[in-house]
Amino acid sequence: EVMYAGDVRRQTERMWENVEALLKEADCGFGDVGHIIVYLRDIADYTVVKEMFDERFPDTPRVITLAPVCRPGWLVEMECMAVRKL
Repeated sequence: EVMYAGDVRRQTERMWENVEALLKEADCGFGDVGHIIVYLRDIADYTVVKEMFDERFPDTPRVITLAPVCRPGWLVEMECMAVRKL
């Protein structure tokens, strides 16, 4: 089930929650993320999503690109790589 259909802001917030849970499973957090790739279904969402990422991750290198998002109804996806400090 797609949550928050048509609402890129809420989908982005939910995506962050999901990614944070995955990072936590690896004993990492967003502070361990080295870079982010953001995929947008609709370029019209660029400004909103960019502002959200600028605010939450001001120092994390990232690219935002127009690309087919894997599931119908999803407006945004992100890929990131974290390095766990030993």
